[in-house]
Amino acid sequence: MTALNLQKALKTRTKNALTGMQLDSQEGVLKQVQVFEQHLPRKVKSASRNPEDTYYPCVIIYLDEGENGQVKVLFIIATHDDNSDNQGYRDALSIVEKTIQDLERNPTVDEKFEMIESPKWFYNDQDNHPYYFAWIETSWELPRSMREDVEAMI
Repeated sequence: MTALNLQKALKTRTKNALTGMQLDSQEGVLKQVQVFEQHLPRKVKSASRNPEDTYYPCVIIYLDEGENGQVKVLFIIATHDDNSDNQGYRDALSIVEKTIQDLERNPTVDEKFEMIESPKWFYNDQDNHPYYFAWIETSWELPRSMREDVEAMI
């Protein structure tokens, strides 16, 4: 099992955990949180000045680094809130909280991957209004392959 399998499984799981969570979007309507792997899709040029579909709010499941059968996965959270009260951080942190609660309730994904440390979260406090960003850092144990040379000796 590879880190890519873990990423795909985490995408599915995160989508399920955030089902029903609707937040402000760039279009000015409530929108379901979207989940992507590694990067946002490239924008396709739109004929109109106001594209009908934008990516916020979203979570990006980002494979950060791996070593010795372990992989660090970041959940990058991005939200949009045009309100002048500057409270859009609440949406980002709500996604953080809901995601961490789901991971802590069941730290195993697809019965193959196990979270090996408690998740850590961070908030980007730079003024990026109307965008708000946070992320969750997680560490996972990947299943190990059987060594062929050892198996032949048994």
